Amino acid sequence: MHKHSVLLWGMMVLFSLNLPAQSLYVKTKEGKPILNRKQLIGSCLRSLHKDNSNQAAVAACNCQVDKLDRRFSAKQYKSFTKNGIVDLPGLLKEDPAVEKDIQECLTSTGQSMLLQADGFEEEFVKGCMENIQATTEKSLNPQRVEKFCRCQLDLIKTNKLTDAEIKTLENPNSMLFYEVMYKCGDPFQTENEEEKNWTSRARNDVKGPLADSVNVLNLGGMSFIKIKMGDETLVWLLDTGASDMLINKDMEEKLKKENMLSNYIGTGEYEMANGAVDTCRKYRLNNIQVGNYSIDNVVVAVTEKGKKIIAGKALLNKFANWELNNQKGLLILTK
Repeated sequence: MHKHSVLLWGMMVLFSLNLPAQSLYVKTKEGKPILNRKQLIGSCLRSLHKDNSNQAAVAACNCQVDKLDRRFSAKQYKSFTKNGIVDLPGLLKEDPAVEKDIQECLTSTGQSMLLQADGFEEEFVKGCMENIQATTEKSLNPQRVEKFCRCQLDLIKTNKLTDAEIKTLENPNSMLFYEVMYKCGDPFQTENEEEKNWTSRARNDVKGPLADSVNVLNLGGMSFIKIKMGDETLVWLLDTGASDMLINKDMEEKLKKENMLSNYIGTGEYEMANGAVDTCRKYRLNNIQVGNYSIDNVVVAVTEKGKKIIAGKALLNKFANWELNNQKGLLILTK
């Protein structure tokens, strides 16, 4: 989740050295009134698109104004003033600790991301896009990533999510993570990736009977089925948590010799069972045989980090319905 420090006011702050010495004003280090506190807070709230009714915004703005009190000398203010206007962002750069203090004013509200999302939409989206691209070596579709980030922004604003709730997005098993992915899509999906879920078009890729049953071998809590790919029938681990079909390098070489791997579609990143991320070569294959079915247009990924071959949802989602009957040891498939 993208975070950035926010200075909640700009350059247009009136400057005066002759204001009455009251608590309504921010003072210099020497104790002289210098900035109108009410004007500063008003500028801060406007930058957040909030008013006095928003308690979190008011608290953040009051806190930030407090951080300015007795922070800078009259000489420093004067050096950043022109025509009675203080360049406050420029002045704040004089103090390396101010950015941290300003950010703490936001985080202490527990709604810093919501406040930033409301007040700095374009900066939020830009930072979100940069963070997503930085997590992968793939060249992502910028329109897809931007759409995802704007959708995420809308969810934060619509649901008024707190910082604690947004923090759960870092957990790929959380409810909010899946809500965002379901509503906003996968920003890492490339143009070459097929539709992962079943659609009516998938029927065109399946040749065979309306329904069929495939024997399942259950060993050590895992299920295995026989699949013929090329000239060889092998036993595959049936993994409904995997996306594409996964083969090893030796099998890749064998299938190449049989001219089965001519349709190369690039690389993809896959999270393995141990949490490691593997960059795999990807192919689109036809004539994969399961039971009495021949299945086309199936994505197969090649890993160099293991020997086991896996049949994932890319295969199962070619069928309108599939059911694993543990009692009978059958995988029941329906077009």
